[in-house]
Amino acid sequence: MFDTIDQKKRKMDEKSPLPKNTLKSLREKLLLEWTYNSNAIEGNTLTLSETKVVLEDGITIGGKTLKEHLEVVNHKEAINYMEDIINKEEKLSERQIKNIHYLILKGIDDENAGKYRSDKVVISGAEHIPPAPVLFMIKWKN
Repeated sequence: MFDTIDQKKRKMDEKSPLPKNTLKSLREKLLLEWTYNSNAIEGNTLTLSETKVVLEDGITIGGKTLKEHLEVVNHKEAINYMEDIINKEEKLSERQIKNIHYLILKGIDDENAGKYRSDKVVISGAEHIPPAPVLFMIKWKN
């Protein structure tokens, strides 16, 4: 498997740098699939093609909830925000993580958007207890 990955990477490296239109197309495909799959995991019923219509055309889909549409739009905004952080080569901060959380929940759960949970999180069927607030992750990353 790793040999196949290495071969494909070499082929890609030979074509480097990719043309701007190819990069744009790949980014749009990644944004669409990332948004669709992330939301589907959380129970969003928009199909891949419906997600594409919402993202690209800003059109609402009949029979789908406002919440489902906001999940798509908000996810895109959060990705754009993360790309901006990366492009500016900023160090990861607690403020940025809270901003990402806010962008994801904006218009869906404004009361909790950008805030830590006050109740303990338990993973059903697991003995693992999630670590204390995100500061642990920030220290590890930076």
